[in-house]
Amino acid sequence: MEASVYQPLFLIIVTLLCLITGYRYISSDGDILQRTQEGWLFSLVLSIVFVLWIGMRPVSGVYFGDTINYALIYANMNLGTVKIDWHSEWIWQWFTMGCKKAGLNVHIYFVLIEAGYILSAWIAVKKFLPNHPMLGMLFVWSSLMFFTFGTNGLRNGLACHLILLAMAFLFDDKYITGSLLCLIALGIHRSVMLPIVAIVVGLFLIKDVKISIGFWFLSILVSLIAGDTVTSFLVSLTFDDRLSSYTSSDTDMSQFSSTGFRWDFLLYSAMPICMAWYVCVKRQIQDNWYNALCVTYCLCNAFWIIVIRSSFSNRFAYLSWFLYPLMIAYPLVNLPVWKDQDQKIGLILLSYCGFTLFMQFIYW
Repeated sequence: MEASVYQPLFLIIVTLLCLITGYRYISSDGDILQRTQEGWLFSLVLSIVFVLWIGMRPVSGVYFGDTINYALIYANMNLGTVKIDWHSEWIWQWFTMGCKKAGLNVHIYFVLIEAGYILSAWIAVKKFLPNHPMLGMLFVWSSLMFFTFGTNGLRNGLACHLILLAMAFLFDDKYITGSLLCLIALGIHRSVMLPIVAIVVGLFLIKDVKISIGFWFLSILVSLIAGDTVTSFLVSLTFDDRLSSYTSSDTDMSQFSSTGFRWDFLLYSAMPICMAWYVCVKRQIQDNWYNALCVTYCLCNAFWIIVIRSSFSNRFAYLSWFLYPLMIAYPLVNLPVWKDQDQKIGLILLSYCGFTLFMQFIYW
């Protein structure tokens, strides 16, 4: 299959599924959510299909970004000279060397990466939304950055979805499993130190969602008033030395996303904040899992807002945006937010998917 077909076909498939599901909820009598319990098999089978299909994609830098760079590194790896750097992302290095030693071709290598990326999200969604995993996966698949970080920012995407899975265990008080997954994710991409710290804060320090929302609004003011100064300070304390190159004015911007204060991305990021405010503040609905999820999202997104003018701002944004699907889906599925919740689910799902299509084909 031609590389140019992959993303449009993926979006068509996901959009059709969202249209069918959205219509089903909108036209219901108002009791689908409570009356039905989705099976998990269809969402798992479709996830596996996406793993195999996207993993076997052609090696193209035009349509799949860094896919070609990963492929070149893999093809040119000399096992006799490569040594594990225990101070860097050693788990990723170990995994890549293991695949190379096993004689796997680059497509099987990509399939294994996609398996970690997609199936870890599926397991996490099944734990967060046990009765409606297919609905949850529709929010994941139709999210703005899902396909991009499955084919371009591979390590970042994989690490973030492992953090998503870790959160499901940590929120369930399974700290050993959750911590182990965090360490694995950290060994794949060090940038996930940010959500790890935010998770700890959300679990043990900040319980009130209003505080985290206030911190998020404060980050906008800080970014507008002293964004460059704060960014320089963060670079000196950074958990990831890539931050200094991403924020450098000498960076070759022809390869990176556009810079400046991205009001469009800020508006997109604000939607889960609005949902959190409505659920937790206005309706005063309390749920420990959702509260911790909201605090984590607010803190991670606030960091991105502060460094919003940086090159590769999309990669900083993804450190919070990987939580976006659950930030929307969790209260819709698990909490009594509205009387006509079924209809709201259908409308929000269609709007969510429609926005992704708009950004991909018109504005992105």
